[in-house]
Amino acid sequence: MPANKKYLIKSGWTRTSKFLAAFLGSLIALTSVVMALASWLDPYVVLWTASYWIFIVWIGLMLLVYWTRKAWVSWSILVGITLVSALFLYLGNQQ
Repeated sequence: MPANKKYLIKSGWTRTSKFLAAFLGSLIALTSVVMALASWLDPYVVLWTASYWIFIVWIGLMLLVYWTRKAWVSWSILVGITLVSALFLYLGNQQ
């Protein structure tokens, strides 16, 4: 049974933006979170455990991108996560 046409994205730019946000944006946001955690906690432990939970959280962020209706909302959430993580990374390296 094909998908209902009213739920599909019609614009190619929006579809491309959501794909890039889901794949690259969520990966960059998650990498910045791991780096921020590694600057505050023991880097060996964080990187070792991140190898297990990083894929689950990455899929969760991808789903979050596709659950939002607008592409700019998805990008703003991911950029917000990245900026907050960058702030914690900066503060963690000041110690």
